[in-house]
Amino acid sequence: MEGPGKTPSTVEKSGEKWEPITLERFLRYANIFYLSIGMEAYDHQDSRKMRALLLRCVFIALILNLNFVLFSELIYVFLAIGKGTNFLEATMNLSFIGFVIVGDLKVWHIWRKRDQITHVVREMEQLHPRAKHQQEAYEVAKHLSGYNRYSIFYFGMHLVLIWTYNLYWAINYLVYDFWLGIRQFVRMLPYYCWVPWDWSTNSSYYLMYVSQNVAGQTCLSGQLAADMLMCALVTLLVMHFSRLGRRIEEHVAGLVSPQQDLAFLQAAVVYHQRLLQLCHNVNEIFGVSLLSNFVSSAFIICFVGFQMTIGGQIDNLVMLVLFLFCAMVQVFMIATYAQRLLDASEHIGQAVYNHDWFQADLRYRKMLIFIVRRSQQASRLKATIFLNVSMVTVSDLLQLSYKFFALLRTMYVK
Repeated sequence: MEGPGKTPSTVEKSGEKWEPITLERFLRYANIFYLSIGMEAYDHQDSRKMRALLLRCVFIALILNLNFVLFSELIYVFLAIGKGTNFLEATMNLSFIGFVIVGDLKVWHIWRKRDQITHVVREMEQLHPRAKHQQEAYEVAKHLSGYNRYSIFYFGMHLVLIWTYNLYWAINYLVYDFWLGIRQFVRMLPYYCWVPWDWSTNSSYYLMYVSQNVAGQTCLSGQLAADMLMCALVTLLVMHFSRLGRRIEEHVAGLVSPQQDLAFLQAAVVYHQRLLQLCHNVNEIFGVSLLSNFVSSAFIICFVGFQMTIGGQIDNLVMLVLFLFCAMVQVFMIATYAQRLLDASEHIGQAVYNHDWFQADLRYRKMLIFIVRRSQQASRLKATIFLNVSMVTVSDLLQLSYKFFALLRTMYVK
């Protein structure tokens, strides 16, 4: 059975230079966003004590600021609902609060699972193909290219969203007040909040504005990094499942001795078991994050849809449409990768059935039954024990969102 090389190639010459695609290339975007909040999702071999201390200080400062902003937003919502005023602003804030809580939860959960993530990454490094002919057989470049396209679109859309919200009032001031001079600027913050002082009449406004901007980016980085780390690991699993399936389909049993056929099958089973265990580990790491993703997306779609149906200013509606679009992109991207993992895992059974086994030894053919039976219990992403994630999950989510939306509309009309 073909396996990864023992030593990485650096540069090979066969008419042109070639550099191997390392595992870190798949994890690059997730690592960048985690570093932006002073966090490392797994142990790096070149970590230094001073660097780790600096990152920890940055991480603590950013998380404290994020939770301060979250607390002030929650107080605003409770006061608005208690007094029966600013209902529309409160429902808009609930969308932001849901987004922040999920970001907080993801950061905390990934930090708690750091040892498990390190173990999975080390296992992936052992399986990762290194030689040129191996990377071509595994189609590493194809899988990396597809993952990069999805990732750039995914985090690009979310960065546009968050900074549209964050910089809206600053750009408003620069255009209408500073440049055109057609109106008097009224100080506003990106997100509705309550603090025990009047921030609109003194210099604390600028501190609050920067604090909310930083909190928004911190929350977004935590969310994006967790999603992209999970999708990168799923991409690698799909790559290995696909290679295993092709290798089985290409094997012609009976051309060599029965012992060699059995050795091939034994190696395939061991490889398959390692992949199944890695899938189990990925679900243990990201199960809570997946569940929070889908629950929060249901509420966000509901609240944003409600805001859009009751009308409002055109600029607010544009931002709400962007927010709704990003929530849908998140759901579809995760469901797409989950479906790919499910399909690649199920394909193992089809590959076993399709390959040329007719001339094989009887022991070989009997063992195929057990492999097919195990592959029918396909690996899939699971949002803990509550939800198996696939493209079908999207329709279930939309139905749940509509039920919440109908309930919210009924409450508003009454």
